[in-house]
Amino acid sequence: MLTITPDAADALRAVQGAKEGGVRIATATGTNGDGPSLTLEVVPAPEPEDEVVEADGARLYLDPVAVDALDGKVLDAQREADAVRFSVFDDD
Repeated sequence: MLTITPDAADALRAVQGAKEGGVRIATATGTNGDGPSLTLEVVPAPEPEDEVVEADGARLYLDPVAVDALDGKVLDAQREADAVRFSVFDDD
């Protein structure tokens, strides 16, 4: 399962803003060298096959391929001025 750090939860809540729903991570066409390319978007509800991960009030929806790609990983984030940078690393 994907672990969400407190910084990532804060960033996810900031990205979502006041909108209902959550942030969805889905697979995109192609690979990034280490696995499938991933997209991130704010959506009103998960797709029927999505896995829902919640942490500190942040709601994340993962499509089935993203679930497999992110299993055993940690989602972190760094906020810089008006930008957020998410990173994924192994849960060691």
